[in-house]
Amino acid sequence: AVVNAASWQAGPVSPGEIVTIGGTGLGPSTPSNLMLNDSGKVSTTLDGVQVLFNGIAAPQTYVSGGQINAVVPYEVQSAGSNLSVAVKYLGQASNAFVLQTAATAPAIVTLNGSGTGMAAMGQYDASGNYQGINSGSNPASPGWYLTLYVTGEGSIPTPVTGSVISTTTVKPLLGPPSVLIDQLPAIVTYYAEAYGFVSGLMQVNVQIPTGIRTGQADTISLTIGGNTSQKGVTVSVQ
Repeated sequence: AVVNAASWQAGPVSPGEIVTIGGTGLGPSTPSNLMLNDSGKVSTTLDGVQVLFNGIAAPQTYVSGGQINAVVPYEVQSAGSNLSVAVKYLGQASNAFVLQTAATAPAIVTLNGSGTGMAAMGQYDASGNYQGINSGSNPASPGWYLTLYVTGEGSIPTPVTGSVISTTTVKPLLGPPSVLIDQLPAIVTYYAEAYGFVSGLMQVNVQIPTGIRTGQADTISLTIGGNTSQKGVTVSVQ
């Protein structure tokens, strides 16, 4: 299986999307996390594992025997509609898995990592003071600001596969995103590739609409490039 690493849903993949690959015998029994190569990019070989999209090596953020997290190379934007992915471990290649491509395939990172439930986001009051992580026991208020994280936002200007973002101004080509909270438009105050992370993770800051329903978990969704994030993601509002 190949799914979006934030939503855990299968579907077309976009350039730069962080994906999760599942299978057997994919890598070492002891998991390994990302490493940087000599040029400061996220390595495309990790503990003897390589992931190849149409033969292009992908940066990897996690490998184990049953799961790999990798970043779809930006170069696949010239691959057309179809794409194949294969895993190599200690020189042995897996079967090829066929995927479709899309310009964007957005998904919001959730707090429990399952792809549904509370979004993983910090919250700030109307004065900009940090108020911790949004949760059922620590809800936000209308007019507060949220910081959420998304993958599948598509390509960026002069993309470099595996680069670690070192500025706050790298924006996806098909932005800006639009965000709905409780089906009401939220003001997007900032969006860009997430500083200090591998390219392919976007940070989006939004303000909670004042007309939102309170005292419950409200739905939140994001659209970019005509495609919308997964259903079932929520924010707690008091």
